[in-house]
Amino acid sequence: MPEMNRFQRFFVNWSAARRAARRYRWIRDSVEVPDGAVCLEVGCGNGEFAARFVDGQHPASYVAIDVDPLQLDEAERTLRTRYPNGTPSSLELKRADMLNLPFPDAAFDVVLTFVALHHASPTHHDSSRVPDALSEIDRVLRHGGLLVYSEIFHKEQIRRWLTDRGYSTDGFQRRFRLESVISRKPSPTS
Repeated sequence: MPEMNRFQRFFVNWSAARRAARRYRWIRDSVEVPDGAVCLEVGCGNGEFAARFVDGQHPASYVAIDVDPLQLDEAERTLRTRYPNGTPSSLELKRADMLNLPFPDAAFDVVLTFVALHHASPTHHDSSRVPDALSEIDRVLRHGGLLVYSEIFHKEQIRRWLTDRGYSTDGFQRRFRLESVISRKPSPTS
């Protein structure tokens, strides 16, 4: 998975607080996150959403990953500013690639990814690696767990991949080209 260029990095970080607030409100109002949830954010950007989610939902664990070390540096700066007395112990930043997640099977109750899935492939318009990223997310997500994502590219392909594997839709929102979805992984008996 390629790192972002300077323009992409600027765009991701420029209005992150407003986007994070809007995403968080939508999730909070659309679905109940289980108490004591173990969460993974794939492509955490500057960490703004991670902090907002941890403050509002109080998960047992929230691991925020990004493949780009410069974005992780930005996330560390964001968290140091937001938490001058120390980052909550439940929040962890980690460098990892969505195509090879360093976590055991069924490790998470909730996986979140915002406009990051298209970065699985070498270019935005190439969707060849998106199914590989979805397979890794599916592997680490528990049965009955939630996949919350937003994407501007490859939306139909992502929906079809999830539907073919029995995921249901618990929430849906469209804003211009951006599509946000809350999907639930089927239970083994489904």
